[in-house]
Amino acid sequence: MKRLVAYLYIICCTCVLQAQDAESAFQFLQLPVSSHAAALGGDNTSIIEDDVTLAFHNPALLTNAHGRTLSINYMSYLQRTNIASAAYNIEVGQRSELAFGAHYLNFGTMKNTDAEGNIIGNFSAKDMALMTTYSFDFSSRLSGGVTGKFIYSNYEQVYSLALGVDLGLNYYNPETMLSVSVVARNLGGQIKTYDGIHEPMPFNLLVGFSKELEHAPLRLSLTLTDLDKWKAEDFYNTSDDSWKALLVKHLIIGADLFPTPSTYISAGYNFLLRSELKNNARRSLEGFSIGGGIQTQRMKVGVSYGKYHIAASSLMMNFAIGL
Repeated sequence: MKRLVAYLYIICCTCVLQAQDAESAFQFLQLPVSSHAAALGGDNTSIIEDDVTLAFHNPALLTNAHGRTLSINYMSYLQRTNIASAAYNIEVGQRSELAFGAHYLNFGTMKNTDAEGNIIGNFSAKDMALMTTYSFDFSSRLSGGVTGKFIYSNYEQVYSLALGVDLGLNYYNPETMLSVSVVARNLGGQIKTYDGIHEPMPFNLLVGFSKELEHAPLRLSLTLTDLDKWKAEDFYNTSDDSWKALLVKHLIIGADLFPTPSTYISAGYNFLLRSELKNNARRSLEGFSIGGGIQTQRMKVGVSYGKYHIAASSLMMNFAIGL
């Protein structure tokens, strides 16, 4: 119990210290890694699955993943811009798990021009994060996890280094099939700035709920994101500062349908993405996402479709195999 109280105290204190309104660096850390979470509206911190990629969204969920699983993931982002990640986890004793992962975004090769617009060469840009996650079962229903990150970003001649931490808790009652999570992502800061100006990390405080129905193969999820932001200026293209308008900006809803015990079909809706990406000139599917997957004892395949940038839609694929 003392360990749990200390863990909750650390989360609460760091959330207060790290809440920030300024534009942050390393925005690639906000993109989904798990195709299952991506299909549920772009983010989820509370579904209980044997899926090591969910640890990227909540380190406490690593305790549900079987040890010695290798996961390889890919997402198409923008034109010539691709995102890849990988993770491998092992059991450490009877109540804990350890995972190692990497997240890489490559912007491809771009033309380098001078002030007059003359092409003087090419340059590349990339973001990368190396991660280590440790999760521990406090009891049969409560687990916690922590992820340490070494972050590197390089844009032509400038680069930045940072250290980050994710903290997560999950409570799951197998009798009621209710899961509740709280996560503080991207605590930390830069240790080497791009040009001498400090930029904050993309901190995010989330609370998630998932509930599987007792008499139907259906699971519903509600995720509350960016809970450290409660001003209209914290959000793009938002002028309404009423509590109702701001509350909607934090909501992500999702649903899983299980046609068979080894397959799932997922769909979600992200209210913030909808408001930031929608084009008033035409109807579109910004904010909506969909996906599905097959999960066997040794192999897992997941696919999702969503939109995280106004310029393009994204297709994500996860593949995991037990070793």
